[in-house]
Amino acid sequence: MTPRGARLAAAVVAVATPQLATAESHKLLVLQSEGRADAATRTKIDAAILRMAHAAEPQAAAGELSYTDAATAVGCKPDTDRCKSEVLGMLGVDEIVTTTIARKPGGLEIEVQRYARGGATRDARMLLAAGGSPDKLDGIAPLFGEAPAPEPPPAAPRAPAAEPPLFPEPAAPPLEPTAQPLPSAQPGLDRPGTPRPYYEIAGMISGGTMIALGVVLWATAANTQNEINSAPTTTGNDLAKLKDLESKGDLYANIGNGLAIAGLVVGGVATYFYVRDRRARQTATARLMPTVLDHGAGLVLTFGAPP
Repeated sequence: MTPRGARLAAAVVAVATPQLATAESHKLLVLQSEGRADAATRTKIDAAILRMAHAAEPQAAAGELSYTDAATAVGCKPDTDRCKSEVLGMLGVDEIVTTTIARKPGGLEIEVQRYARGGATRDARMLLAAGGSPDKLDGIAPLFGEAPAPEPPPAAPRAPAAEPPLFPEPAAPPLEPTAQPLPSAQPGLDRPGTPRPYYEIAGMISGGTMIALGVVLWATAANTQNEINSAPTTTGNDLAKLKDLESKGDLYANIGNGLAIAGLVVGGVATYFYVRDRRARQTATARLMPTVLDHGAGLVLTFGAPP
């Protein structure tokens, strides 16, 4: 143990022993606060926390050192739970209260922790506004006693039950089923508002575009072949350039072949469906029209495209 740790341990034994000798049941020790605050402010904060601890535990006592000093006296790391247990054992108490003060924009942040034997830890934190009284720590008070439960809201008055009418209204008659038009044998043909076959037209346009791109790439591959035929082959650099030109020409030719074949397939399929649907629309139209005959009038049923 270092000389400073020995002095701290002696101070702990000298101060804590007379206070703990009179303890009867639960022994709680409020250690001194630590952090970036002036001594006068820390003293007022420690006194306020001690008053709250006394209200919850009559046997609570004030310590003469901070938790960091106690951990140094024991020789352990303050951040570990094992160190807190060792500090409890050294002080001979059941629970300790530690306070840390940090400067924040707008005031001081106060964090208070209660650590009991067995590892149970509770904490509370509040911001003391600049110019606020260090004696009023309402945000820490719940740590030393249960906050009062909020009162339940008043129950809403129940609406009186509606009385049944003296003369009930007669029930509405059931709706009669309405006749639904039978679907046509070929839905989508010769209906008003039916859109034109945009998919077939789009397919034909896409197929033509792909064929045109394929032709452009074939032309580019032919130009690359002309460059290959006229390229010099005297040096190694010339041969490397020639190899690049051959790879580029093969790439243009292969992509052009793929686009041309895909364009033929897509355009051909779209054209086939377009022609088939057009013929179906022209032949699937049935019309019933009145007409004048030689010996009177009648109705004529015709099939085909309208005149």
